[in-house]
Amino acid sequence: MDNLSFATLESPSIYSSSTKTDSSTKSAASEPKHKEIDLTKDNVASPIDLECNIQRERITKILDEAIYKCMLVICLPDLVIEYKTLSGVLSSTDMDDLLFIYDQYDNPLFSASVLNMAAVEDLKAGDLSLKNRLNPELAHLMYIMNNYQELRPTVYELIEQKRISSSHSRSTAAAMNFLNEMYQFRELMIKQMETTAADELLSKINTRKLEDSNETLNKSIQEYSKLLVEENERFDQTMAIKAQIITKLEHELAMLSYDASVKLKKKVLDSERQMVLATRAHLVKNEMLKEEEVESKHNYEHLLHQHLLEEKRQRARKLKVETQLSSWLQKYDTEMTDKQLELDDFTEKYEEQVEECNKLQKKLDEQDIEYIPLMKEREDEYHAEMKAKLDAFIMEHAARVIQFAWREVLANRAEKKKLRKLEKKMIAAAEAAAAKQEALRRAEENAAKAAAKAAAKAAKAAKASGANN
Repeated sequence: MDNLSFATLESPSIYSSSTKTDSSTKSAASEPKHKEIDLTKDNVASPIDLECNIQRERITKILDEAIYKCMLVICLPDLVIEYKTLSGVLSSTDMDDLLFIYDQYDNPLFSASVLNMAAVEDLKAGDLSLKNRLNPELAHLMYIMNNYQELRPTVYELIEQKRISSSHSRSTAAAMNFLNEMYQFRELMIKQMETTAADELLSKINTRKLEDSNETLNKSIQEYSKLLVEENERFDQTMAIKAQIITKLEHELAMLSYDASVKLKKKVLDSERQMVLATRAHLVKNEMLKEEEVESKHNYEHLLHQHLLEEKRQRARKLKVETQLSSWLQKYDTEMTDKQLELDDFTEKYEEQVEECNKLQKKLDEQDIEYIPLMKEREDEYHAEMKAKLDAFIMEHAARVIQFAWREVLANRAEKKKLRKLEKKMIAAAEAAAAKQEALRRAEENAAKAAAKAAAKAAKAAKASGANN
């Protein structure tokens, strides 16, 4: 109801064209969806329908007047503050009456409506609650302000501001909620008065049909729930069988892991023996490499002497080549002058041929305007035909592949579960063996380096002793 416009209240009725409190133009703009009934023309409707329309019109008038009065009551404190607007709209006599009523409302002790002596005693004691401020002349105030149509736009603007603003007092919020409820009550009354007895009977029949369909659906739900329970029981049985299979396979896996550990220990012992033999062979090879090192040094000195002689020959050859290159460059410059003239002639001929080619290209472009769309249509038809055949083949092939793959997936899942645990244990054993081999290899390398250093020191000591002798 927040989006309901105030134009629905600018005309007291949605069925009449004029009222006592508003113009006919506002009523036409307020309810464009409803068709107005002109009672001056000859209507084919029965007297009962006419009476219903009249009663409907009276009820809507009463509701619209009640809603506007509620709006006026909500805006009354704001209108009292705006003294200039009231004095500009109301007459002087009505303005005096309003001031007199306001004065009585603010000073209840001087009001002529205080007929209860108990209320007077409460006021003297300082109780200024609303129960001691009731004044029947407020009805006269509402009558005066309701008679002035110029106040209606101001009231609508104030209500719209209260509706838009988020900060409300508790009383204002309650008043706006009551106004929204009145809007809803008006809409429901209009909707209810527009529905006929046949429509109500049809809605009841539809509700009965929906109830029957709901009962059938509930029965089907119960049947499906029973089937679901049976499927769950079958699934539990299959899971128990699979659990037994898993325990059996775990036992077999433990046996296989024990056999693998025994074999692994044997392989470790064999590898240690091979490493001892490899270290001995490495020492022998190291001595042979030392002898080769002495021979390679002698060969290096011989090659160095040969390379120096070759470098002298290459430098002499380079000087000869540079002199010959300078003579060739001079000859090249003389020949290029002649060739440049020939190049200019060729460029002129080339430009003429390019112009002819451009003319031919323009003619071909003009022909392509008609040729390319025709070829494109032909290619599109061919591609569409081949695509349809390809889609059919792909669909059939995909169905076969999916069925075959799904069978393989089901088989592979069962095998993967068995092999995962075995793979983990084998990988752990392999990593441990690799770590041991790496440690032994590093130890061998360190021992070989130490032996090489010791041999080098011994050779240096031998050379030094030989030099001293």
